[in-house]
Amino acid sequence: MPFRPSDDFQKWQTAYTREDAYRDSEARQERLFLITYLPLLVALLYGIFVGVRSILAPVSDLPAWLSWGRWGLAVLVIIGLLTIYFFLQKWIGRCSQDFFRAFYRPPDGLDINKIIQERQNGKVRLPPPLNMLSQFRYILVRDGEIVEKEDIQDRWPAWMARNIGGPILLIVFDGCALYLERGNKFSRVVGPGEIPPFLEWFETIKYVVDLRPKVKTGSFDVWTKDGIKIALTVRVECRIGDPEKRDPNGKLVYPYDPVAVKKAIERYALRWPDPTKEPSEFTWIDAVWGQVTGILPSYIGSRYLDDLLLAERQSGQILSVSALQEVFEKLNQATQVFGVFVTDFQIVKVEIPEQIRKLQEDYWRAERESLITITEGQTKAFEIRAQERARAEAQLDLIMAIADGLEKNPGKNFIEPLLLSLSGILDDSLSDPLLRAYMAKETLDTLETLQRMLEKTK
Repeated sequence: MPFRPSDDFQKWQTAYTREDAYRDSEARQERLFLITYLPLLVALLYGIFVGVRSILAPVSDLPAWLSWGRWGLAVLVIIGLLTIYFFLQKWIGRCSQDFFRAFYRPPDGLDINKIIQERQNGKVRLPPPLNMLSQFRYILVRDGEIVEKEDIQDRWPAWMARNIGGPILLIVFDGCALYLERGNKFSRVVGPGEIPPFLEWFETIKYVVDLRPKVKTGSFDVWTKDGIKIALTVRVECRIGDPEKRDPNGKLVYPYDPVAVKKAIERYALRWPDPTKEPSEFTWIDAVWGQVTGILPSYIGSRYLDDLLLAERQSGQILSVSALQEVFEKLNQATQVFGVFVTDFQIVKVEIPEQIRKLQEDYWRAERESLITITEGQTKAFEIRAQERARAEAQLDLIMAIADGLEKNPGKNFIEPLLLSLSGILDDSLSDPLLRAYMAKETLDTLETLQRMLEKTK
């Protein structure tokens, strides 16, 4: 059954196994036998047939140069066919290697013959303990890259996996994933797991994906609502897949989400801003940075400079917790569409043009002094208002005391008791320092004159 990648991401890891690789190898060797060894077998049978015929024929009917033996013709035919077959195989092998070099352009020193043999024959399944001799080649994927061997002649499995295909065993370590293609079309995503994935004959490793958090720091210019340019230095940390999702078996430090890997890789694009230079690839990290340079200028462009830098304006101060959280949430909403999650966002540095900074400092200083003057005036007004309120309350208390004295001395003959009562009230009130502090000077003079008059009448 031909290999068909499934749309179910849960089946991607085991879509092609070691058993499938052995089965395909056996099928290839059967076809190879029919194409290569069957003609040789026919030639050998023909030589045997000629030898048997020469034995059965009378000696007088044989040529003179075959008189030395009846098997001579058969031996000559077999030797001739084997020689032709040997030189033909050498010629085909040399032509195939030349074509391979011209078509794939492998690096110098790579063992091309091993690649051709592996692709042509595969591996034969042998019983134990000979099965150790029939194991498929493997490659290691760790720290976001394929581990290259020191000897260049042993690097052919990694090169074959990237450029031609399998069959190759893929040993993927924690924090890595592989994006596989088949015929320049997406095939599946594989990663770490209990069952190591196997690369199919026509699958190639298109991308090695690093699942560990990535940090990017950069600077760019933005403009405020009042047309002032600000230089920002921003640090963003992101990763592929939801960091809240954990490995249910607890064996992986970095969560592995094949669907998120597929979305992130398919965000890649080719960027060629300068035709005189080589084009570059626009990766998922570049896509995240593109969202940063789009969302943050939009946020700052909707606010004035003072709103961004003065905390009392309460209009989204750029370094405040609320502003950073707002930008952080908008970034996550934009990046989760292609499977990437922003785990941290910081504005490291804010730079204002020197001339604008001096003007703003002068403006802020004048505004601060104005606020101080207003505050001092409000404080003084409050003090005056409090003094007047206390003075009015003191006068009210004095009047109420006089009225209370009048109520206690009813009748017509009230002059002498009234004067005594009023004199006592004045003596008590004027001896109170708080009352003298809150009473107006004219009122105090009047009360003191009244007190002296009452003393004369006693």
